[in-house]
Amino acid sequence: MPDNIKYEHELDKKVEITYDSLPNSSFEDVNMDNASFTNVNLKSGKFNDVNMEDVNFNNVTMENVEFTDIYMRKAKFLGVNLSDSRFGCSIMNNIEFKNPDLKNSTFIHCDLSNVEINDCKIDGLKINGIDIQKLIEQHEKE
Repeated sequence: MPDNIKYEHELDKKVEITYDSLPNSSFEDVNMDNASFTNVNLKSGKFNDVNMEDVNFNNVTMENVEFTDIYMRKAKFLGVNLSDSRFGCSIMNNIEFKNPDLKNSTFIHCDLSNVEINDCKIDGLKINGIDIQKLIEQHEKE
Protein backbone atom coordinates (compact mmCIF):
# COMPACT_ATOMS: atom_id res chain seq x y z
CA MET A 1 0.00 0.00 0.00
CA PRO A 2 1.62 3.31 -1.04
CA ASP A 3 2.24 5.96 1.61
CA ASN A 4 -0.08 8.93 2.10
CA ILE A 5 -3.13 7.43 0.36
CA LYS A 6 -6.24 9.55 0.89
CA TYR A 7 -9.67 8.04 0.34
CA GLU A 8 -12.51 10.24 -0.83
CA HIS A 9 -15.76 10.02 1.09
CA GLU A 10 -18.10 7.32 -0.23
CA LEU A 11 -21.49 6.33 1.13
CA ASP A 12 -21.81 2.85 2.63
CA LYS A 13 -18.15 1.98 2.03
CA LYS A 14 -16.97 -1.13 3.87
CA VAL A 15 -13.24 -1.53 4.38
CA GLU A 16 -11.69 -4.69 5.77
CA ILE A 17 -8.04 -4.65 6.82
CA THR A 18 -6.65 -7.99 7.95
CA TYR A 19 -3.08 -8.93 8.88
CA ASP A 20 -1.78 -5.50 7.92
CA SER A 21 0.47 -2.99 9.59
CA LEU A 22 -0.52 0.68 9.64
CA PRO A 23 1.97 2.36 11.99
CA ASN A 24 1.90 6.17 12.21
CA SER A 25 -1.48 6.26 10.43
CA SER A 26 -3.91 9.10 10.95
CA PHE A 27 -7.69 8.93 10.71
CA GLU A 28 -9.61 12.21 10.63
CA ASP A 29 -13.34 12.83 10.18
CA VAL A 30 -14.01 9.08 9.80
CA ASN A 31 -17.31 7.40 10.67
CA MET A 32 -16.58 3.93 12.08
CA ASP A 33 -20.07 3.24 13.41
CA ASN A 34 -20.42 -0.47 14.29
CA ALA A 35 -16.74 -1.09 13.51
CA SER A 36 -15.08 -4.11 15.09
CA PHE A 37 -11.46 -4.26 16.24
CA THR A 38 -9.98 -7.65 17.18
CA ASN A 39 -6.36 -8.31 18.16
CA VAL A 40 -5.41 -4.70 17.37
CA ASN A 41 -2.35 -2.88 18.69
CA LEU A 42 -3.10 0.79 19.42
CA LYS A 43 -0.03 1.37 21.60
CA SER A 44 0.76 5.08 21.96
CA GLY A 45 -2.40 5.94 20.01
CA LYS A 46 -4.19 9.22 20.57
CA PHE A 47 -7.95 9.67 20.50
CA ASN A 48 -9.25 13.25 20.38
CA ASP A 49 -12.86 14.37 20.00
CA VAL A 50 -14.07 10.75 19.60
CA ASN A 51 -17.63 9.49 20.17
CA MET A 52 -17.42 6.06 21.82
CA GLU A 53 -21.07 5.81 22.89
CA ASP A 54 -22.27 2.22 23.42
CA VAL A 55 -18.75 0.80 22.90
CA ASN A 56 -17.75 -2.51 24.48
CA PHE A 57 -14.16 -3.10 25.63
CA ASN A 58 -13.40 -6.74 26.49
CA ASN A 59 -10.02 -8.30 27.34
CA VAL A 60 -8.24 -4.97 26.79
CA THR A 61 -4.90 -3.89 28.28
CA MET A 62 -4.86 -0.18 29.13
CA GLU A 63 -1.69 0.22 31.17
CA ASN A 64 -0.32 3.78 31.58
CA VAL A 65 -3.44 5.21 29.91
CA GLU A 66 -4.54 8.78 30.57
CA PHE A 67 -8.18 9.83 30.39
CA THR A 68 -8.69 13.61 30.37
CA ASP A 69 -11.95 15.49 29.91
CA ILE A 70 -13.94 12.27 29.44
CA TYR A 71 -17.73 11.98 29.64
CA MET A 72 -18.48 8.42 30.88
CA ARG A 73 -22.05 8.49 32.25
CA LYS A 74 -23.64 5.11 32.97
CA ALA A 75 -20.34 3.29 32.42
CA LYS A 76 -19.88 -0.22 33.82
CA PHE A 77 -16.53 -1.45 35.09
CA LEU A 78 -16.68 -5.20 35.76
CA GLY A 79 -13.60 -7.27 36.56
CA VAL A 80 -11.38 -4.19 36.17
CA ASN A 81 -7.95 -3.87 37.79
CA LEU A 82 -7.40 -0.19 38.63
CA SER A 83 -4.37 -0.71 40.90
CA ASP A 84 -2.10 2.33 41.22
CA SER A 85 -4.65 4.48 39.34
CA ARG A 86 -5.50 8.08 40.20
CA PHE A 87 -8.81 9.86 39.91
CA GLY A 88 -8.62 13.66 40.12
CA CYS A 89 -11.15 16.41 39.55
CA SER A 90 -13.72 13.77 38.61
CA ILE A 91 -17.48 13.86 39.04
CA MET A 92 -18.64 10.51 40.41
CA ASN A 93 -22.21 11.11 41.56
CA ASN A 94 -24.57 8.17 42.16
CA ILE A 95 -21.76 5.62 41.82
CA GLU A 96 -22.11 2.08 43.12
CA PHE A 97 -19.04 0.12 44.20
CA LYS A 98 -19.94 -3.55 44.59
CA ASN A 99 -17.28 -5.99 45.81
CA PRO A 100 -14.29 -3.74 45.00
CA ASP A 101 -10.96 -4.14 46.78
CA LEU A 102 -10.05 -0.61 47.89
CA LYS A 103 -7.27 -1.60 50.34
CA ASN A 104 -4.59 1.04 50.97
CA SER A 105 -6.51 3.68 48.98
CA THR A 106 -6.42 7.38 49.85
CA PHE A 107 -9.27 9.82 49.37
CA ILE A 108 -8.15 13.47 49.50
CA HIS A 109 -10.41 16.55 49.24
CA CYS A 110 -13.44 14.39 48.37
CA ASP A 111 -17.08 15.31 48.78
CA LEU A 112 -18.53 12.25 50.50
CA SER A 113 -21.87 13.88 51.33
CA ASN A 114 -24.68 11.33 51.61
CA VAL A 115 -22.31 8.39 51.02
CA GLU A 116 -23.59 5.12 52.45
CA ILE A 117 -21.30 2.22 53.42
CA ASN A 118 -22.94 -1.15 54.13
CA ASP A 119 -21.56 -4.60 54.91
CA CYS A 120 -17.96 -3.54 54.25
CA LYS A 121 -14.74 -4.62 55.90
CA ILE A 122 -13.38 -1.46 57.54
CA ASP A 123 -10.35 -2.67 59.53
CA GLY A 124 -7.94 0.26 59.77
CA LEU A 125 -10.35 2.71 58.07
CA LYS A 126 -9.52 6.21 59.26
CA ILE A 127 -11.29 9.47 58.52
CA ASN A 128 -9.26 12.54 59.45
CA GLY A 129 -7.09 10.32 61.65
CA ILE A 130 -10.03 8.77 63.53
CA ASP A 131 -10.17 4.95 63.57
CA ILE A 132 -13.74 4.28 62.41
CA GLN A 133 -13.83 0.63 63.56
CA LYS A 134 -13.07 1.70 67.12
CA LEU A 135 -15.64 4.49 66.88
CA ILE A 136 -18.32 2.01 65.74
CA GLU A 137 -17.38 -0.48 68.48
CA GLN A 138 -17.71 2.29 71.08
CA HIS A 139 -21.06 3.35 69.61
CA GLU A 140 -22.38 -0.25 69.73
CA LYS A 141 -21.45 -0.52 73.45
CA GLU A 142 -23.59 2.52 74.29
